[in-house]
This record gives sequence, structure tokens and C-alpha cells, in this order.
Amino acid sequence: MITKQATEALRKEGLLSKEVFQELKEYEKLNKGNVLDFCAENNIAPTSQMVSILQKNYSLAIVDLAQIEIDLKIAQLLPASICFEHMLIPFHEDENYLYVAMSNPKNGELLNFIENKVGKKVAVYLANQNDIKLALEVTFNNSAEDAKKIILELIERAHKVTHTPETMAKEVPLISLLNQLIVFGVRRGASDMHIEPREDNVSIRYRIDGILYELFTLPRDLLAPIIARIKIVSKLRIDEHMRPQDGRFTFQESEFKIAVRLSIVPTLHGQKASLRFLDTTNKQISLNSLGLSEMHRRTLIGILGISNGIILVTGPTGSGKTTTLYAMVKEIAHSKVNISTIEDPIEYNLKGANQIQVNPQVGLDFAAGLRSILRQDPDIIMVGEIRDKETATIAINAALTGHLVLSSLHTNSAAAAIPRLLDMGVEPFLVASTLRAVISQRLVRNICPNCKTEFAAKNLPKSFIDHYNKNETPVIAKGKGCTECLNTGYQGRSGIFEIMPVEEKMHDLIMQRANTTQIENEAKKNNMKTIVEDGLIKVLKKDTTLEEITRVIK
Repeated sequence: MITKQATEALRKEGLLSKEVFQELKEYEKLNKGNVLDFCAENNIAPTSQMVSILQKNYSLAIVDLAQIEIDLKIAQLLPASICFEHMLIPFHEDENYLYVAMSNPKNGELLNFIENKVGKKVAVYLANQNDIKLALEVTFNNSAEDAKKIILELIERAHKVTHTPETMAKEVPLISLLNQLIVFGVRRGASDMHIEPREDNVSIRYRIDGILYELFTLPRDLLAPIIARIKIVSKLRIDEHMRPQDGRFTFQESEFKIAVRLSIVPTLHGQKASLRFLDTTNKQISLNSLGLSEMHRRTLIGILGISNGIILVTGPTGSGKTTTLYAMVKEIAHSKVNISTIEDPIEYNLKGANQIQVNPQVGLDFAAGLRSILRQDPDIIMVGEIRDKETATIAINAALTGHLVLSSLHTNSAAAAIPRLLDMGVEPFLVASTLRAVISQRLVRNICPNCKTEFAAKNLPKSFIDHYNKNETPVIAKGKGCTECLNTGYQGRSGIFEIMPVEEKMHDLIMQRANTTQIENEAKKNNMKTIVEDGLIKVLKKDTTLEEITRVIK
């Protein structure tokens, strides 16, 4: 593992005394590791310095894994069990060779196995065992606890780099840290990551299932380089510190590809970055993925069978309205219809749809975009949000002329959408003749499947008991809390809904400008299940908790 030539090189640099060299020989004899491991464990020299010296004088190739960015697809060419057992990791490949970093390159049988496995010759490189271990954990980590350990190690490594922020932003420790912070958030199901400067440190917070959690803190001196790194990948001005900047970039890992929408603003203690994670593949969005009950799913499919009119999705910010709109468009999209959308922002790629991004700087708002779409011979139109009378009027006129319009509105219930449109100044007869249905929704957290526990419920609301056999005690569930759900007891979210078809009897109420209560009472007569009732049924099905329903609907 270490030759006389290498020994002389290390001695010349003043790193190895005679006594230390004897310790090194004993270390290797006991097969504890290699020269890089020995020097790191005994604080003789940093790995980067050792690599620089030995590469000049040592016949075996050496690599400092802490200074290179490993492609996960290449790293995963070999099974995790083999890599961990023998402390090795592939880090590069070309047409003829797979380049593998190893702690012990003497194992000839292992090298033959790898060559047969990948069908290429193996170029062996010596590497620090701790660096190999960290690279393997980054490559194959699955649990939240392992991922946290990796990020804490990367924070420590990045903190040791002492260059300017702009230089640090281009170095591997900082690049790896930002990448792993994003990977952690995406794997945990986070929708957003906030990098927030404080007086003494930098807070890293994730919005997971609608709730913000502070999961990491960075040293203050890592703020500037990590913001600089974000600006570099987003192609923003790196020298601009006093003005807000918006951008986006694409982040790809072996198992996912996401678009990251970015906003940077100056604050009292430095620049704050907010990153929104968007799954560009859009594979999971469908009516079946929303959490609709079978009754609601059948009702919605029936409504989507109409050829013209307006269907509205309502709810507060963050209630999943946009996802529902996309799911509906995907349900009715096919090659024989022309679908156009006007959105702010475009969050997902809709295959087969013509998507337009709102751009106020050039006068392209919802109303202007909608006018242009109507000149494009559309069959189905999706408007991201109806915000004003002008947009509402154009959407209604589009529905009157034979188009199907899907849009969203900010109201707290399905029934409240009608008074809201009237308050905007839309004439009642136009609303009555075009509105086909209103869907109201919220997102509730699902009970974590890893720590779910069932129990007999007591003192439940009468409306809850009415859905259960009164001769039995209802059995519901909750999550105890575990590492996989960050000790919250919840993991993932699904929707709770109320769907209000606008039937003939409701037309008279609209013409009379009826209030929300009158409209809701009429909808209940037509067997509309309210959002509260839908939530309670999900509690009975042990999908969520009564506390979660109460939190969301208040």
C-alpha cells in the first residue's frame, strides 16, 4: 500500500518521522486502512495535501473524493452491498474504463467481479476510507436520519473552505451541500425550502405537508457562498445584493427531475432565498392521486363530460387548487381537442396542452392571455385564477360561445364562489347560464404508515358518529411519530372536497343574488357532501386524524 519511494516523499515534506512510519507500517499490517486513512486519523495532513504529494511520487493513482462531484448514475452501477462491504465507489467512466475509488486496491478477485459486472476494465484509484463512506451514504441514503448526518458532515466540510464567496460557490464542498439540501427536501416531500439569514446563523426550513420545519442551521459565513451558488445555477446576477431577483433552474438526480422556482430578497441580516420544488415529470397527477372518495370521483368525471361552461376550483392559498386543475385537464385531454392554458406561474408540463406564462412586463396578464387564446380555436381553456371582473367576464363569454373553461377562485366554500363572482360585477344571468360546478378543497396530512396506531375513539361529534354503526365504538388512528415522519405522526397529504353541481333549482337563487348559506342549503338538499363530512369519513377510514381536520377547517 505504501512504497519506499512514497515514504521518502512524505519524509521529505516533513510529514513522517521514523517512529510515525513504523506506526504506519503496523497500521497497514493490521489491514486497518491505507496511508490516506492513517494520515487523516492521526492529523498528519489533510487529504488534499496528501493526494498532492503522493500523486507526484506514488505509482498508484490517488483521488480526493471530497474535491470531485460524483454522478449518482455512475456511482450506482455497482450494488450498494458490494460498495459498502469493500469500501469502494465508481466515480467516473469513459468508453473503455470504469474508474473506481477504493480503500484497498489489492483485491484481484473483486476487480475481476467488477469487470465482468460492468463489461469494462477497471481503473483503480486509492481514496480515503471516510471519503468513500460519505460518498456511499450520499449515493445510497434512504432514511431521514442518514440524510441528516450526511448534510451535517457536508456543512462541516464546507465551513472549512476559506475562499471568497464567489470562489467557494464553485467548489465541490459547497456544491455538494446545496445539492444534498435540495435532495433531502425533495425526498421528504417538501414543497419549499427557505434559506433564512439570522443574526447568529442561517436557518434552513422546509415546508413539508404544509407545515414549516427548521431542520438545519448553517454558520453565518456560509450564507454568502450558498446564495452565490444558487445565483450561479439560476443565471442571476451574482453581484446584485440589494434588489430582489427571481429565477429558476432544473435539478436532476438519479430518481427524479424537478424544476426549482427561486426568489431572493434582501433582509436585515442578509439575502434570503426561497426555493419552490416542482415535479416537471408530472407523473403522479391524476384524479386518482387527489384523494377523492369514489362518490366524488364519479361525480367529477360526470361533470367533466360536459362540452361547455365553467368549472371552478376554490379554496385558500396552498389548498391544492392548481393540482386539481391539472388533474382535470389530464383526465379530458386527448388528440382531438385543442387545450390552451394561461398560468402564473406554469408549475407543471401538461403534455398536449399549449401553456402560456403570464408576463405583466409585456402586458400579458390573465385577461390579455385569455383574449389571445380565444383566437386560437380552443376547445378547453384553463385559466390559472380568476382575479378580477375583466378576466371573469371574458371566461364567461368563452363558456357562452361553446368552450369548456376550468379555473380557480379564492373562497372558503363551494357555495361562496357564486356571491364572489356577483361581487366582482358579473351579471347573475351570465353566472346562472355558464357555471356548471364548483369544487372546494383543502389538503390534510395523512397518518404516517410507519408509526400508525389504532385506538377506540370517545366523545366524538354527533356528525362523526352518524357515519358509523352506533352500536360499536369507532376505531380511528394516529401516528406515534418516528424518524421517517420527522416525529410528526404524518407523512404526505391528500385532499378533502365538496363538489357542488349547479343544477336548475340553483339558477333561481343566483338570479335572486342569494347569499352563501341559502346556496349551500340548496346544495345539501341535492345530496352535496360538505368538506367537513368528507374529512370525517377520511378519519373513519384511518387516513387522517380528527385533530388534522379541525386544524385545516377552522
